[in-house]
Amino acid sequence: MAINFALSAARVHARSASRDSRTVLRKAAESWRATHREQRENELSGMGVVIPLSEWLGHNNGPDILENTTFKEWCWTRARAAAFAPPDTETGIRWARKAHELGLSYEEYRLELLERGRYPTDEDARRIRAARP
Repeated sequence: MAINFALSAARVHARSASRDSRTVLRKAAESWRATHREQRENELSGMGVVIPLSEWLGHNNGPDILENTTFKEWCWTRARAAAFAPPDTETGIRWARKAHELGLSYEEYRLELLERGRYPTDEDARRIRAARP
């Protein structure tokens, strides 16, 4: 079997060229991110926001100040709506009646059901009503 070395060399050259272009793109992206971060930090400093010397200095593992929370809020809203939605209409009506009998709102009843994994009793209802503001 004959091997065409000229074709193989051309393929090798093309592959290395594509890798070089990817490396160049990565470096350009990294430098853009660094520059953009520096610009944002300068803007925040101009507004009076104190930026610590170290990333972890005073960090409580909360969200980044520069992070957009709109998407997370949307996710939490959908997750909460899904958690509080009854599995079917009859179950929702039964839970609403039981909540009314206990003197709770549907949300309080459902939250207790989700938190404890059991249906709220009269004692639970008294505790919940006592904890209301």
